[in-house]
Amino acid sequence: MNKRKQLRGSQTPTPTPSPSPIPLDPNDLAPECIRVDKVYDWVFYANRYENKNFIPDEDCRAAVSAALAAGQRVEVQTAPVDPASVSVTGTILENGNPGRVLIVWTVPVEVTILIAGVPACTFTVRTQFTDEIMLCVPTGITNANLNIRATQVIASSGGVLMGPDPFGPMIPLRVVLCKDVQVEFPVKLEVLAKFCFPRPNNIPVPEEQLQCDLSLLEFPRQCPGLFPVANCECQGTALARNEDTEATFGTGAAAELVTGLSTLRAEICQECSLGDSTWSYSFVDTEVGPTPAPTATGFQPDFSFSFNPSSIDRVTCGTDALTAVGEGIRYFDGAPEQLFYELQIFTGLLGPIAEGFRLILRNTANAVIFDSGVVEALVEFSECQTFNDLLNG
Repeated sequence: MNKRKQLRGSQTPTPTPSPSPIPLDPNDLAPECIRVDKVYDWVFYANRYENKNFIPDEDCRAAVSAALAAGQRVEVQTAPVDPASVSVTGTILENGNPGRVLIVWTVPVEVTILIAGVPACTFTVRTQFTDEIMLCVPTGITNANLNIRATQVIASSGGVLMGPDPFGPMIPLRVVLCKDVQVEFPVKLEVLAKFCFPRPNNIPVPEEQLQCDLSLLEFPRQCPGLFPVANCECQGTALARNEDTEATFGTGAAAELVTGLSTLRAEICQECSLGDSTWSYSFVDTEVGPTPAPTATGFQPDFSFSFNPSSIDRVTCGTDALTAVGEGIRYFDGAPEQLFYELQIFTGLLGPIAEGFRLILRNTANAVIFDSGVVEALVEFSECQTFNDLLNG
């Protein structure tokens, strides 16, 4: 390793006033207040209804009546019903715990009549049903706080019935409705939460539970590898302004030991979030003057440079120390160069430097091209409290 000598006439930056450390912005787990719709009650249930409906089209009624009188085969087909097309209104009849709620459902069913296997007409029948159920509806809850929807509709018909005049033939419809009823009201809450599920409609007497596709109530799965990102295990800041540095440029026999000054401002995992991390670094070579000096092998170069990270990929924590790794750009003599970095921030060290940092830069071949060594800095460091700390504690 070559030890470079100090040149006379070197430029030493003007000393700056002693700075104070960068304060930490803690983000330990604490009660948080959020505004959400609190679910006061949630019922999922199903009912089967049967209703007779007349044929709205006069020509279709006449054709069906003639076919029935002639003994022809008359069939009824029902199209699948989109639950979103079901209209529903809820009315609170009586507040209380429990209180009474009246629900009116209007289900549009598209019906096709076939005579001797040939479609004769198609029309939409709007059939209505009512429920009266018991829910938690305390005083202050209004109709606007009722969130009611159909999740599944199964409609069928057994065929055409001869009806009395003047209605003529009647279409019997059987409809199974799977229903989701919630009572919601906006509140402010402190939470640590998990998903919840509805209760059965068992007030006052449990009813027969019909088979419905409960997968319609499933929540979309989170993307654990993408979001949310895990909190940092620790957080730290470091501040150094023109601190004496004996840095190594390169490795092996060709390495240069260069005396200079380091300036670093780093805030890593502020509020215990990797997204709130930023830092920058510059090195001033104090062994060169205003113009490069000739040496036995040529002109003495100026090793001054600045470095800015373009990514902070990972932060690992140790005892009173953290290490951030990622990629960044070094501007050396005005030219940008993509490098990999390892920034270590220490506190509680033994020796003349009690707290400081060390920056190591590597090229794309993973060879070390710069090592600042341990440089004195004002450091703040603390551990973060995570969900695992609470769950395991």
